[in-house]
Amino acid sequence: MKRHNSQSIGEIISQFIAQNELGQKLDETQIMQLWPRVAGEIIGSYTQSLHVHNRTLYVQLSSAVLRNELMMLRSELLQKLNAEIGHQVIDNIIFR
Repeated sequence: MKRHNSQSIGEIISQFIAQNELGQKLDETQIMQLWPRVAGEIIGSYTQSLHVHNRTLYVQLSSAVLRNELMMLRSELLQKLNAEIGHQVIDNIIFR
């Protein structure tokens, strides 16, 4: 018996994500996973926590000196993170 309205699992997952508006949350999670690779291993080791709220990435660091250095590199890091995803996910990075 042949089915005429069959869909691939990828199509079904894409529809589910779109219907439940999960795309932005998935992108935000991916940004947090990309942080150590984009920022570098050393910066990743000083990162205590990450979270995204209202299109802003909050980065908790254990070094005040590193925090000041990263403030100067904020726009570069922002561009790299969004480029890795392929579209604009975050608009700002705040270092704490």
